[in-house]
Amino acid sequence: MALASTIPASITPARRLREFVDLVRDISLQRSPADLLAAYRSRAQFVVAFDEVVSLSRRGLSDGSLRITRSSRWTEPVDPWREQHKLPIVRSGLFRRLMDGGRPVKMDQITVAPDDPAAEHLAGMNSLLASPLYYEGEPTYMLIVMRAEPAAFSLDELCTLVLTSNLVGRATSQLVLAGELHRANAALDREFRAVGDIQRQLLPAELPDIPRVTLATHYETSAQAGGDYYDFFPQPDGRWGVLIADVSGHGVAAAVVMARLHAMLHAPRYVCPDPDASPPDILRRLNQRLLDSMRPGSFVTAFYGLLDPQSLTMRYSLAGHNPPRLLRKASQRIEALELTDGLPLGILKEFDTTERELSFAPGDRMLLYTDGITEAFNARGEEFGIDRLDEALERCQRTPESMIDCVKADLKGHCRDLPPADDRTLVAIAFD
Repeated sequence: MALASTIPASITPARRLREFVDLVRDISLQRSPADLLAAYRSRAQFVVAFDEVVSLSRRGLSDGSLRITRSSRWTEPVDPWREQHKLPIVRSGLFRRLMDGGRPVKMDQITVAPDDPAAEHLAGMNSLLASPLYYEGEPTYMLIVMRAEPAAFSLDELCTLVLTSNLVGRATSQLVLAGELHRANAALDREFRAVGDIQRQLLPAELPDIPRVTLATHYETSAQAGGDYYDFFPQPDGRWGVLIADVSGHGVAAAVVMARLHAMLHAPRYVCPDPDASPPDILRRLNQRLLDSMRPGSFVTAFYGLLDPQSLTMRYSLAGHNPPRLLRKASQRIEALELTDGLPLGILKEFDTTERELSFAPGDRMLLYTDGITEAFNARGEEFGIDRLDEALERCQRTPESMIDCVKADLKGHCRDLPPADDRTLVAIAFD
């Protein structure tokens, strides 16, 4: 659409200033390149008035040719970012010479041959301004504005056009980049969510039915996928292996290690089940396998217990993991399981840990957890900590579900609306 060839005399400097302010405000609100350029064009007559306009681009072309990305004489607009195949390519003529020059140009009288590719865009126009638009220091684009009147533009207008067109061009490039990043991030997010869905399928689909034992669990990742893991392993003699583990870091990288850990534990020739293997044996085997497959700097903390539901006893070992909390019915007190001396898995080739044995009475309860629970921070930088964890356990009812619910409620009250910075896993066990 043709615009007035000059700024109306009735437009005062104050009015023009208001239009400039409205223009830059509108530009700041745009979220797409097309909308940004439309906002600029809507008030372009207050910047440099023109009758016709053409935009050129050499982006992606290496033979010196160029594309016409916009012409005010086109009856149907073309989206230069999504419909590039519709844009005409120019290899000669005035537009090619202007682009080859790569400098601002003011022409007071336009003369082109009838067969010049620019002729259809310049018909009836007698003066022009050409402003190169720079991308990474090179004049990759060009904006050409025209008027029917000969010698209609001033050098001041050329200066204004060069400055404003490059500033708007830069803003447009940033929106194009932002759009590309948004699409790339959306694609990555879909992939990460798929990884997270697959990872969750590695957790027990149903909690096992263990005589004299009731279970409840909670699993929450800080990203789409995480590195926490829990599992239960039936043994041929009726005992059950109980595992909770925490891969260093979080996100997809930790989820990959978690998946490897699952594969190791569920492959019969690797780790489980093995009625003759003690908890230290299981952790030693895991350590060796993880050393062979993990990147340097990664490690896994773990608790592995071998539970006998008939005698209500458990033999267990720790590999740098938080000792579970034990709620004794008789004393109504909370205590930590005795530590063993194992380092986290995947650090040293020579791994060793001791074993402890624990007896339970009916009514006792135990909570296994990862450090995403106790190391959860609030807005003041305060950790949730062991004391708050114990306070939640002290007031809960004597069911695993109540243990989980009380900890989650107190954790939510502590952190408020802050998202989890680390994965959070709870495994609650009650003995009947």
